[in-house]
Amino acid sequence: MSMKKVLLLTLVLVLAFSNLAFAAPSEAEAVDSFKEYVRTEVDKALATYEAKNQQIFEFNKRKPPVWKRIHYTLSPDYTIDLRKNDSLINPYIGKLEIAKINYYEEFSTQEEAEKCTSPKHEDTERYIFILAYQDEKWVVTNVVLKYSGEVKLMGIYDKLKNKYW
Repeated sequence: MSMKKVLLLTLVLVLAFSNLAFAAPSEAEAVDSFKEYVRTEVDKALATYEAKNQQIFEFNKRKPPVWKRIHYTLSPDYTIDLRKNDSLINPYIGKLEIAKINYYEEFSTQEEAEKCTSPKHEDTERYIFILAYQDEKWVVTNVVLKYSGEVKLMGIYDKLKNKYW
């Protein structure tokens, strides 16, 4: 075999194997990777609600002032979806839907607010996170707050964590 043929054959083999080495993960690997990433981020966010998940404060701008008790929760139930994409940069697009639920009630005194163990009103924020698989990791590309338009783009944990933790 001539030197040109050996060089050409080597080049073809290098290109063929480099495509295998740098290829996107299989569908099963992408599904497992996405499920694990979402589970890890949601579990981290849920942990922030274990210590300090309630707040009592006074609305002193009202006359007469009122006291408000809020109990913050993050639903451990969520839905995910994943689809294959034609993009070379983002071969997979994932979606996470999850709800933050805040229970609240207003009282005329601080003592009444402190005695309350289950506020009677509910306010639900439903988030949709869109993620893309880029450079061998999951990246949040969009965050939408259902019924209220878009919200600041940030990671799953940063958006869902208990802000009073």
